[in-house]
Amino acid sequence: MPKISPVLLSAAKLTQAFRAAPRVPDPAGSGTVQVAEVRSPSTPGKFELVRADGGGFLIRILDGNGAVLALSSTYQDKAAAVRGVEAVRECAATSHISDQTDQAPPLP
Repeated sequence: MPKISPVLLSAAKLTQAFRAAPRVPDPAGSGTVQVAEVRSPSTPGKFELVRADGGGFLIRILDGNGAVLALSSTYQDKAAAVRGVEAVRECAATSHISDQTDQAPPLP
């Protein structure tokens, strides 16, 4: 049986702990508050490339149930839209939640 690196094992435990109890900064700055867990859909979500009305392409991000989570701005060509998907994947994998609810006025 292969040996598992203690570093990898530690990282795996941290990842599991993070997934089990997501946290965001407390608006008052005193620490973090626990976020209610979001149930994972039974099927994975997906990125759809669709044609924009005025020309170009959009990225539509769907959850596992087919509900639209986000719609991108217009990309001039399909290759640019694919690069946009790659950028979203990278950003989502490495980003943290930044609670801006007390920082700015509500969006229109």
